[in-house]
Amino acid sequence: MSMLDRYVGRIVLGAFGACLLFFLCLTILIDLLNNLPRYVDRAAEENLGSLQLVGQLGLYYLNMLPVLFTTVTPFVTVIACMFSVARLQNANEVVAMLFTGRSLHRVLGPMLFCGLVAAVSMAACWQWVIPQVGASVAAGEAFWRGNTVQTNLVYELRGDVDQFLYVKEYDPLAKTMRGVRMLTETTLAIETTLTSAAAAVWDPQQKDWRLDAGLLTSRDRDTPQTWLQRADVTPEILLQRSRDTIDPETLSYTDLVELITSRPTRADVRLALHRHFTYPLANLLLLLLALPFAVRYERGGRVERVLIAIALCAGYTVLDITCGSLGQRGLNPVVAAWTPTILFGSLGVVLFGSIRT
Repeated sequence: MSMLDRYVGRIVLGAFGACLLFFLCLTILIDLLNNLPRYVDRAAEENLGSLQLVGQLGLYYLNMLPVLFTTVTPFVTVIACMFSVARLQNANEVVAMLFTGRSLHRVLGPMLFCGLVAAVSMAACWQWVIPQVGASVAAGEAFWRGNTVQTNLVYELRGDVDQFLYVKEYDPLAKTMRGVRMLTETTLAIETTLTSAAAAVWDPQQKDWRLDAGLLTSRDRDTPQTWLQRADVTPEILLQRSRDTIDPETLSYTDLVELITSRPTRADVRLALHRHFTYPLANLLLLLLALPFAVRYERGGRVERVLIAIALCAGYTVLDITCGSLGQRGLNPVVAAWTPTILFGSLGVVLFGSIRT
């Protein structure tokens, strides 16, 4: 990487940091203003003081930051690069770079590299960061909604030993389950067992569920059971994994693959997995669409070119949302997830390749 690349890269990095901070703060502010009355009412129900309310909201939005990062990053990337191009043009630095023998494609190289890094960062965040906060985000949403009792939840764990947990009623705030049944299957049918209980309460010290009238039923006998012996199924994890509607923003690639294995008929889960691949690519795709208009030197107002670039990015976003909605309603998940990327990606490659220097 040359000195000129590092110079352009520093400009892009500074613009990216500023835009990311702005978008995160704006998103949190909009959500806070829209939901503040509900938050205040919920705090009154739980007898929370002002400082406790602020602390709870601060922790909730802190856990939300990785989720928000994966949501706004493509738009942050394209706006940061557009600002960077405008700064270079206002200082007549693009012309100077061209006089050194560089093509515009080469000048824009660091910006495309920024888009690639942003895409990889989103994928890494989904895989390794969000799993650490996803359950807390789900629990926070459940707390602020208030009425959170869910019914007929199923949690499946497949491997050398398959376990199927069924809960008739689950209250994540009280951390209690009612009507608990857990079937444990191995390769030997004789070792299959059924754990049942009228209710279960989460014990944070034992990190397990304490069963009320628990019973372990095997082939030859019934044995009283005190603990569920599933420390991995925390109240937050149970809430997150057992939702009827899958929120892809709070699930990792591994989580989605496991859900596809356990729920092969759920088209929304397959759609979520494919969108985990297509949405990070939007960082590069939007740059390919927008940058050709940002650096054109033909006559015409710069504002007009920027508006065209914004319109193309908006068109991609609208098509992406539309296809996602159709994917939830029966359209093949692969078609729904990849159609916007293929169509606008092809257009972006053609536009970027047609840049005249």
